[in-house]
Amino acid sequence: MGGRVNGSWQVTTLHVNGRGRSACFVYPHRTPIFEVSAGNSVIKVTLHANHVDHTSVLFARELAEQARTFAEEVERLHRNQLGRESKRKATAL
Repeated sequence: MGGRVNGSWQVTTLHVNGRGRSACFVYPHRTPIFEVSAGNSVIKVTLHANHVDHTSVLFARELAEQARTFAEEVERLHRNQLGRESKRKATAL
């Protein structure tokens, strides 16, 4: 079947628009599933059900760190937006 395969690849953009959700589903005898959804779109991230190694742990920690960074950036932008709105209201008086 053709050339060399370098693993899974896909690019998906999910525009959440403030109404999305995320969840982590855990199971006693298999790897967890991390889910992000918005509207009728869902993205699920999981590992091989019966194989967890050091690289799996590194990936999970990187995912958590990047999600934390994402949340901090959204909070920063929200604070800036609220500050600009307050200034506009003050100058309108």
